[in-house]
Amino acid sequence: MDSTTDSWNKSSLNDRNEVSAPESTHQNYTPAGDSYVQKGRTESKQGQQHAENIVSKTKRILQQHWDQTRHSLVEARKRTSQMIPKSACNLVYWRKPIQSGIFFGVSLAVIITFMCLSSLAAISFWLLAFLVVVGLSKFYNYVMATFVGSARQDIFDSIFPSDLAISKQQTDELAKQIQVNGTSLLKHARNIFLWQNLTNSAMFGLVLFIFFYIGLSINTLTLGLVGLIFLFTVPKIYEVYQVPIDRTAKQVLDQINQLLAKVTAKLPNKAKKP
Repeated sequence: MDSTTDSWNKSSLNDRNEVSAPESTHQNYTPAGDSYVQKGRTESKQGQQHAENIVSKTKRILQQHWDQTRHSLVEARKRTSQMIPKSACNLVYWRKPIQSGIFFGVSLAVIITFMCLSSLAAISFWLLAFLVVVGLSKFYNYVMATFVGSARQDIFDSIFPSDLAISKQQTDELAKQIQVNGTSLLKHARNIFLWQNLTNSAMFGLVLFIFFYIGLSINTLTLGLVGLIFLFTVPKIYEVYQVPIDRTAKQVLDQINQLLAKVTAKLPNKAKKP
């Protein structure tokens, strides 16, 4: 009986050892699922880092293109101000109200005539009107000099003198301006149409799309009429009310910058630490 008890105890002890062996083995065992989870986390962090790098690079590129666009606009404005003669600026800003009024009225009448008549009829009408006006002026001066005895200087003779000619110096200056401005225009056109500057090309495409949409609604003469009214009203209004307009524009720009700053702050700039 003692031998039987001893064998039963040994078998129980062996069973406990066999049971405890897998438990001890389970403590040092790493399942295959943990490795996949760790690998997935690593790949997720790498993907997030890659996305943040793409966003940061895109923001930097857009900022560079925007700076280039602003510089181009400033240079274009300076070049345009240099090309426009002082007399044209005086007309636009109504420095001489009588001359500005006459030029604005005649230009407005010419555009309206071309809107109502064909091109041939409009050109013939204005050339005939100019011929009649000059003839009446000559007839008036002849009557005053012959019957009244008060000779007056013909206004058209002072506007169009007898020695009217295009000098070689004027031709050279005009050719130089065409060469310089034409070369600059060709370079800008090449950069835009070949997408050398992403921002300028996109903005030019947007402008063309807007013009196409406007062209479906109105024709060129109507657009020219609106442009003429805009040219002779907006600069003068801005000159008179420059201070309140600048204040309002600054407030609007500040609000836009705040909105852009909020949007930019929500974008990831730096990689988050695990």
